[in-house]
Amino acid sequence: MALFTVDSNNTFGQTVEEAGKYNVVIASSSQYTKTKEAGKPMAIFDYEVLDGPYKGGLIRFDNEVWDSTSEDKAKLSAKRFNTIAVALGASNGTTFDSIEQFVSQAVGHQLAITVDWDTGSNGKAYLAVKSYEPFMQDGSKPNGIKRPAGSSNTGNSGFGNHKSTSGGFGTTTNKQQGNGFSTPASSNAGNVQAPGYSNQSANSYHGGGFPPIPDESPF
Repeated sequence: MALFTVDSNNTFGQTVEEAGKYNVVIASSSQYTKTKEAGKPMAIFDYEVLDGPYKGGLIRFDNEVWDSTSEDKAKLSAKRFNTIAVALGASNGTTFDSIEQFVSQAVGHQLAITVDWDTGSNGKAYLAVKSYEPFMQDGSKPNGIKRPAGSSNTGNSGFGNHKSTSGGFGTTTNKQQGNGFSTPASSNAGNVQAPGYSNQSANSYHGGGFPPIPDESPF
């Protein structure tokens, strides 16, 4: 008797191959940390796509820093995290005592993010979050713009193009050692948005786990 049957619809770590606007849940791999040099509070958000052709795909490393070194920077930081909070459905008047608390309570909640391709200093292209909005009832909207030609793909799974070998996986690259089983955050949020989300568009800007804190989530 076979142990399991290969099913392309039953996999972890699907790669999101297009820019666009996606309904996502904040994954449990999201975390609070501090910047290395200045020690500023920083949220690192990972997102799992909830619907559409890239359902289950991960968009990772949306780094958002709280900078209070000047009044203007503190106001900008507050606006940045307010944008995310409103997209998640937090009510006016909700308060947060720390970025650690914010990240902890945001995990598992849904919103929509707009992503586009950026290129890092190493020449590798990645999807960067450009804006945040409430969950879209009409579903995710990939825009057809794929990774720029000539840039490296950081999300190869290890089962891609390669010299032909016999077996059930078809052709594979023998030299490639990418992460073949990227584990997504589990979520029981489903594809139906929780109540409390408005139709207000979030402000657009270029962005970028701890155990839950035992108090009531505002989202």
